[in-house]
Amino acid sequence: MRTIITKQRLEHAIANLNEVSGLTPNHDDYFVQGAYGGWQLMRRIPFSTAATAVTMGFVPKRQLFDIVSMMKVAVGIYASKMEEIKDSECA
Repeated sequence: MRTIITKQRLEHAIANLNEVSGLTPNHDDYFVQGAYGGWQLMRRIPFSTAATAVTMGFVPKRQLFDIVSMMKVAVGIYASKMEEIKDSECA
């Protein structure tokens, strides 16, 4: 049985993505926007009051939760690889 994805759980996943990505809250971070019965991942544009859509259109919470989870894993892998490269250059 699949777990129900609430808005709170989705926002928590996005907060984790922001933390892993090293983004500043309310400055250049990701956030969720809901409309038309769906949800969309947005990102604030630094030094602006504007935001841009990260996902294409509005999707169900479950689908957006899966996208955010995959993004978090990808950012974590990238950070790990960059750390390995940095360590190998210092050695």
